[in-house]
Amino acid sequence: MGDEALKKFQEISALLNSSLDPAEIRRRAIDAATAILHAEACSLLLLAEESGDLYFEVALGAKGDQVQNVRVQMGQGIAGHVARTGRPLVINNVQQDSRFWSEVDAQTGFVTRNMVCVPVTARDRLLGVLQALNKKGGGEFDERDLESFVAFGHQVGIAIENAKLYDEIQHLFEGFVSASVQAIESRDPTTSGHSHRVALLTCGLAEVVDRTDGGPYASTQFNDEQMRELRFAAVLHDFGKVGVREHVLVKARKLYPGDLALVKARFDFIKRTAEVEMLRKKVEVLQSGSRNGIKRELSRLDQDLARRLKELEDMFAHVLDCNEPGGTGRGGYDRLQEMARLRFESFDGPKPYLTPEEVTALSIPGGTLTTEERLEIESHVTHTYEYLRKIPWSKSLQHVPTIAYAHHEKLDGTGYPRRILMDQIPVQSRIMTIADIYDALAAADRPYKAAVPPTKALEILEQKAGRGEIDGTLVTLFVEAKIYTRTAKRPRTHRPRLS
Repeated sequence: MGDEALKKFQEISALLNSSLDPAEIRRRAIDAATAILHAEACSLLLLAEESGDLYFEVALGAKGDQVQNVRVQMGQGIAGHVARTGRPLVINNVQQDSRFWSEVDAQTGFVTRNMVCVPVTARDRLLGVLQALNKKGGGEFDERDLESFVAFGHQVGIAIENAKLYDEIQHLFEGFVSASVQAIESRDPTTSGHSHRVALLTCGLAEVVDRTDGGPYASTQFNDEQMRELRFAAVLHDFGKVGVREHVLVKARKLYPGDLALVKARFDFIKRTAEVEMLRKKVEVLQSGSRNGIKRELSRLDQDLARRLKELEDMFAHVLDCNEPGGTGRGGYDRLQEMARLRFESFDGPKPYLTPEEVTALSIPGGTLTTEERLEIESHVTHTYEYLRKIPWSKSLQHVPTIAYAHHEKLDGTGYPRRILMDQIPVQSRIMTIADIYDALAAADRPYKAAVPPTKALEILEQKAGRGEIDGTLVTLFVEAKIYTRTAKRPRTHRPRLS
């Protein structure tokens, strides 16, 4: 191989290995093969591992697209022979060669005069066959062509194998990500699917931002790697919930079920105590020895007990009303304080109808979480960042932790956990924030709130934008492009690809 040819070969080898996209590598291989051997057409046949035959993955030439469905059996034709024997061939009169299979020429109308055919291998494993057809200008292929093509075939094999290994690693990583998200969401089945819906909405809005040619985001664009980075950040944005205690994570009412059961048992005890006290008074009346007015007195005691039991039932009903997310019950929270001041006789002395902790929990004005519980829930963002930054991300995905870290921040600095301002929040995070808020509002699977209609959810987004909390331009794009419809009426099991 001459110096000029060697230089050209090195350039092509570098070009082949500059991509890890299997389809792009195969296309470059054919382009390069045509240039190296000055051939009229080239084709790459790959080995189908399941069936053991060869198929035309890429074919370059006037009739290349017509051979895509042709299958070549192992040992069939010159390509099948090279695949079976592993020995390269240069044949300058293929029409006279007994191994030549004319079916492809018959289907395409292409007349093959001569060819060079070499095996494509990697790590001593056959991947396929590369062939160059018809030397341009009517010339013939020679041994130097064969030597160059054999070396090129090895380079193609290595490039294809590297791309395949990279693709397998990517799929393996994506599998770990999907499994991790599923494991996290299994701790809170009521919000299952939220992460993937947020990823779907986030990427949809990012695509719109990428295409917009006006406004503050006219120059903002996302390439394929950045879109993949954003998709990973979105699907993993709640990963830190693994660090939140499960009973807090799934808390659907202000009191935990066990705590509510204690309150109910307490009121049942108070009612039973009232009944026992009434029976004691009845015995005293009957033992008084006076027959005058006994019936009237017993009736009065029954009425007093009925009123007392009704009062206790109303009190517990008020507890149940206040226990609902955002519920205040009849009489508001002041009535809870009144109940807390009441005492009943327990086995170990007087006790309050409601403890201070129960009053505090039942008095939560919105949602179901106490201040401490809300801080624990909010800590999931920091947990997410700390977990994600421990992953050795590739250079193209290095911003995943940072993007996910800011998805609960607000432009006016009232978000959490860092309370950073607009210019410190990545645009990708601003996009994700809108997707996250919309899905949290519109999702029908939240135990602590009813889903709101899409129109109401969009109205809330616009109100938040009007207050300067979230990006108004992005909200407008989200609404006008109807990005929100991407999660409408979709099965909850939907999982968008991560690559």
